[in-house]
Amino acid sequence: MSLYKDLLAYKRKSLYKAARTRKDSRLNVGTDYQEIGLFQRMISKHIQRNTTLNDFIAFLNDYLLNILNGNRFLKGYKNYTVKKDDKYIR
Repeated sequence: MSLYKDLLAYKRKSLYKAARTRKDSRLNVGTDYQEIGLFQRMISKHIQRNTTLNDFIAFLNDYLLNILNGNRFLKGYKNYTVKKDDKYIR
């Protein structure tokens, strides 16, 4: 049994959400740091060579991005003119 099994299950992409926004061509939606990563770009490659430390950095990166995306969610939640599952709020 893996230690990390289903730990990041909430990150799975839903097929239904992809079908809803498949023909959207939006400009200026901001940077998707979920794909790029924040800490992977800030911390040197020498530190990232250690696998234990690299896993810890990945968990910190995920935690920080969830905090930052929480603010985006609340901005969309209080605005009644925006759909509640709209992910393109800046």
